Amino acid sequence: MTIRHLRIFAAVAEYGTMHAAARELYIAQPAISQAISDLEKHYHVKLFERLSKKLYITPEGKQFLFYANHILSLFNELEQQMNNTSAQAELKIGATITIGTCIIHHILNEFYSFYPNANVQVYVNSPDNLGPALLRNELDMALVESLPTHPELIYEPFLDDEMILVCSPLHPFARTGQATLEEISLEKYIAREPSVANELFVEYMALHNLSLHYTWFCNNSETTKQAVANNYGVTVISRRIVAQELKNGTLAEVKIEGCHLMRKFQMLYHKNKFFSNPLLDLMDLCRNLDVTLPE
Repeated sequence: MTIRHLRIFAAVAEYGTMHAAARELYIAQPAISQAISDLEKHYHVKLFERLSKKLYITPEGKQFLFYANHILSLFNELEQQMNNTSAQAELKIGATITIGTCIIHHILNEFYSFYPNANVQVYVNSPDNLGPALLRNELDMALVESLPTHPELIYEPFLDDEMILVCSPLHPFARTGQATLEEISLEKYIAREPSVANELFVEYMALHNLSLHYTWFCNNSETTKQAVANNYGVTVISRRIVAQELKNGTLAEVKIEGCHLMRKFQMLYHKNKFFSNPLLDLMDLCRNLDVTLPE
């Protein structure tokens, strides 16, 4: 079994037919068929079912593909490390909306001072999308607020993030500057996403046998802030996200009686991830953000 076998298998799995894989790899189709046959004989498993001239990957094939992709990725990283200097590093980093908006630019500014020729690709998405991307080895690391749970993923906390209640300056809460949990439960609430079960404030309300009256579900911070600023409801959000709006007065902070909400940003990565020197340095930059990040 060789790297060539793994590349052929991965191509057949991706393109669905041996003919398509042969075309993409510039290899004769009989050689493709022979490589798959070699793998099946070597491991005594069926990797593809052949039905009506179509290929369907088997459960054993899916398991084999998982490991093949990781081996190929590690081999590619080895090639990159040996053939290029670390200054030519290529990294793929995932980030959730809050981190992508408020934190990632500071991390990258620091990183590029050490690796000016590096190519860093940033993918801003929800944890529900970033977690599977890590499992498919499409990302080197992700920076998230909430955690997708999977035994193959490791997380490491790296920075505190304060959550605050905000409202429109026209809202009654803005006049008093404070509110109880019971009062908040009666107000219209602007949520970031439909799946809010794991949000910190939702869990805090549930501990007090209270719920929220949802009126909006927004998939980005800007829409959330605009909805609150126009007095369609209140929301709990990262202080970092609304710092400018609090400063210019388009949003007002409201103290929650008896409640101080603090969450942790997390570094998320695959347990079998190979850590190149540039990736290790990037992670160290994240660990030191509590010192280097401007207020």
